[in-house]
Amino acid sequence: MQTIDGMLRSLVFQLYKLGIDYSRELDGLFKSHRDGRDQPATKTLLGCLYTMMRGPIKIFLILDALDESTTRVEFLQWMKNVVSTPELGHVRLIATGRPEAEFQREIPHLIGKDNCLLLDKDAINTDIRSYVMARLEQSPEFAKWASFPSVLEQIRNEIGSKPDGMFRWAACQLDSLETCLDREGIEIALRSLPQDLNETYNRILQRIPPERKHKAIRLLQFLVCSERPLTLKEAVDVIAVRIDSRPGYFDLEDRLPRPSEITRFCPSLVSIVQGSHGSQDAVEELQLAHFSVKEYLLNYQVQGFLHAEASIVIAQTCLTYLTSLENCGVAMIKSQFPFAKYAAKIWMDHTGPAEVSKDVVAAAVSFLENDVSFWLWTRLHQPDRPWLEEPSRTDASCLYFACLAGLKETVRVLLSTDKNVNATGGSYGNALQAASLNGHKEIVRLLLDEGADVNAQGGEYGNALQAALVGGHEEIVRLFLDKKADVNAQGGYFGNALQAASDGGHEEVVRMLLDKGADVNAQGGICGNSLQAASFQGHKEIIRLLLDEGADVNAQGGEYGTALGAASYEGHKEIVRLLLDEGADVNAQGGKYGTALYAASYEGHKEVVRLLLDKGADVHAQCGEYNTALQVASARGMKRLRCYSGMHEDPTVPITTGIRPNTSFCGPTSYFDRLKLDIRCDNITY
Repeated sequence: MQTIDGMLRSLVFQLYKLGIDYSRELDGLFKSHRDGRDQPATKTLLGCLYTMMRGPIKIFLILDALDESTTRVEFLQWMKNVVSTPELGHVRLIATGRPEAEFQREIPHLIGKDNCLLLDKDAINTDIRSYVMARLEQSPEFAKWASFPSVLEQIRNEIGSKPDGMFRWAACQLDSLETCLDREGIEIALRSLPQDLNETYNRILQRIPPERKHKAIRLLQFLVCSERPLTLKEAVDVIAVRIDSRPGYFDLEDRLPRPSEITRFCPSLVSIVQGSHGSQDAVEELQLAHFSVKEYLLNYQVQGFLHAEASIVIAQTCLTYLTSLENCGVAMIKSQFPFAKYAAKIWMDHTGPAEVSKDVVAAAVSFLENDVSFWLWTRLHQPDRPWLEEPSRTDASCLYFACLAGLKETVRVLLSTDKNVNATGGSYGNALQAASLNGHKEIVRLLLDEGADVNAQGGEYGNALQAALVGGHEEIVRLFLDKKADVNAQGGYFGNALQAASDGGHEEVVRMLLDKGADVNAQGGICGNSLQAASFQGHKEIIRLLLDEGADVNAQGGEYGTALGAASYEGHKEIVRLLLDEGADVNAQGGKYGTALYAASYEGHKEVVRLLLDKGADVHAQCGEYNTALQVASARGMKRLRCYSGMHEDPTVPITTGIRPNTSFCGPTSYFDRLKLDIRCDNITY
């Protein structure tokens, strides 16, 4: 969780578990991103978190080790927004971290100097001396000096007096001293102690025996550059792969007989911990011993840790491992080759930056063109359906997957072998749509130059233009329009290009599409029409633009029936007001929730409910699971629903209609008693 994105995901998940007051927003976000198949942008996650934090209880956010963040600028901006937002006055923020320059410069201005506390270094050094004494007394490696108290005293004095607040420095020196065989070795080591952690790590790397060095570096490359730690079993297979042989291969007999001894390849730099992966409760993981190890390897130009260098080794390791499994069945691979699924998942991610190596490009092409390897790989992982744990056989081509992953040089070689550029298959229909979705502009140009059909239909987004719009790739959109892409082509998740652009909030692209003749009232797709898409997402300026171009404010269709229904469901009060001012029918029926009032009541948007009632919304209109907005409001947790502006209970509407009789909605009193008490009051409060 060392990025702003990772922090946001962790926080929204923890808030989500607090119950309905917090879960509603994340449920809506999940649904709007195709039930989790699309990942929300950081900006979207920020909005979700801010909304969730406005809940009814005081929140304490505790963030440890800010200095380990790889997105410090973004984090500081987030922190600034939290402390300056009046609606978040009930949120308390507690954070720790080393006193890095940007923190010392920015944070006191945000929260006040009196709220910034430096830990007492003398107290820390006292703790470190206690730690040193405990290690000397408890470590089996130091037990041999029990009859030589002067040696232990010498170690205690030297290591305990020089850490300058760094536990990590003291721990590494003790690790090194444990390997000393005699008193002279101890004395030599103590006379030449490194000055800081960087010098410490440099010495550790230099002391790795030459015959182990390449495997040690490979382990560190994986741990530094991959998205997660390795399981111990994965790590054992990673160093067993022989990538320097011609050809490279993996042999089961090259595995370490004692997996736990893998730490000896990188002493003091890696550690084995208990972790969890997927459905497994507890798994041994190999991870970097401390974040400062990663900082050192990345920031001090250690050979092998430039991004391209590390990616070459990782890609070669994964491809060699997977290629070695050609004679195994899928079931056998999953049970006996623990690195297979992870290798299948990450090899393309690292092949992109590794394409500076002709050997990697050749290996990637060979792997993709080998029918057996390709089939086995896609049964372990499919990049266009990464959520599938057990993917079935794919109908996509190797060119399609290379385009999806942005492997430009690999694509260039594949195209030179007369691959069908318009072959259909995969979740995104064809190679052009796949490349467009992920914004791989140069690959898009390559495909078009080779005759790719810009208007080819099929796949998740119907055509390449819609896919580019979903990804927000304006340059590719312009390229397609220059190539005469059909702006009114129907099909795909959003039905047409204009709806996709409206949903994504791309105002200039919406204007561009309208100038190219896009039908402002075209029907289809998840949102029914472009106005409903923009209303659902709250894009006010796009809504104005669409209305100015003649969009029908009462057009029917889509999940929410009308634009007003979509805006009401999401709680966009100003959008609701705008649509009503433009003539939206406040009692229009349609969609999953029937009416705008029902949708707003279902989601608990009290300000929108008030506005709709002011405009004459019928509280007794029949629709939805609970039959009326009045009943859904009580059922979904509006605490005191009362009639508004002289509205009275309709005696023709059964009060129990649509309500499960064994469900309690209102705490100590039953739903029915509560509703009878509240129904005759003359205003609405929450």
